[in-house]
Amino acid sequence: MDTSLITRVPRRATVALVLITAAVVLTGCSAGDNATSRQPYAPADGIYADSGSIRALNVLVVASEGASEGVVLMAVANRGTRSDRLTAIDTSAGTVELSSPVELPPGGAVRFGSDADESVAITGLTRAPGETIELTLSFERAKPVTLRTIVMPATGDYADITPSVPASATPAPA
Repeated sequence: MDTSLITRVPRRATVALVLITAAVVLTGCSAGDNATSRQPYAPADGIYADSGSIRALNVLVVASEGASEGVVLMAVANRGTRSDRLTAIDTSAGTVELSSPVELPPGGAVRFGSDADESVAITGLTRAPGETIELTLSFERAKPVTLRTIVMPATGDYADITPSVPASATPAPA
């Protein structure tokens, strides 16, 4: 009698059973909807935050070592169909100088920085490069958004960033 057929059938059945069991067990290892790979990722030094149709992108503060002034760098995009306005930026780590509300046109974006569309300076800055800072962005229509970002040193890509206090929205007396 040929026993090779008898040993081949159980071996194939065993291999099939092991493969099916492995497939069932390994599917339980998935992370579901909360997998890190499914989370938004901003490949930049700054962070991003959403408030309805408004998105603040690559938000960070640049300051020189030992300086008491910093510059807020970011872009604010309005993905909605109605215009909105950035009315204030607040922090407990200094005084934010935003001269007047900044119009955020529907489908548009506004850049903030020393050489951008708008300039936002922080005076009396109490955070050093490498530390984090909490900023609250307030809008006319969208809900305020609070985010924690980093203070970057004014070196490398940020070496040319210098604070400039925006012009006051209130005219000086003549």
